[in-house]
Amino acid sequence: MKFTHLVLFVFPLASMALVSCGGDAPNTTAKHAPRATTPAPIAQVSAEMPPIDRGAKLYKRCKACHTLNQGGKHKVGPNLWAIYGSKAGSKEGFAYSKVMAASTVIWDAETLDAYIQKPSEFMKGNRMSFIGLKKQEDRDAVQVYLRAKTAP
Repeated sequence: MKFTHLVLFVFPLASMALVSCGGDAPNTTAKHAPRATTPAPIAQVSAEMPPIDRGAKLYKRCKACHTLNQGGKHKVGPNLWAIYGSKAGSKEGFAYSKVMAASTVIWDAETLDAYIQKPSEFMKGNRMSFIGLKKQEDRDAVQVYLRAKTAP
């Protein structure tokens, strides 16, 4: 048997074996495009979860930058202990953006709701890179969690 006949016979069989085993058959005509992957969600939340549990799961997105405990250290963002009722940009030892430091905002349920919905629109020029939480029930749940964890 000639080499070209062997290739014409063996190549299709190998391709079928790969496909039947769940592998990809070689593509000899087109360049392989990278496969689109969907990133895994950071936290699985459900509308049926109690707000504090939902808030705890959603807060996982925040904990890389913020701590909640009394006397907790600042990270990329300030520690959030006793955030409710405090003036924006006033946590000692944290280097705030000029706009945040000059702000007259007092953090309460209304101002925090607007801020975590879309930080870049609430206070233009602040350095928080978080895109925000679109769903009202998500923002409410995060606030329930924050109140429970940051109240003096």
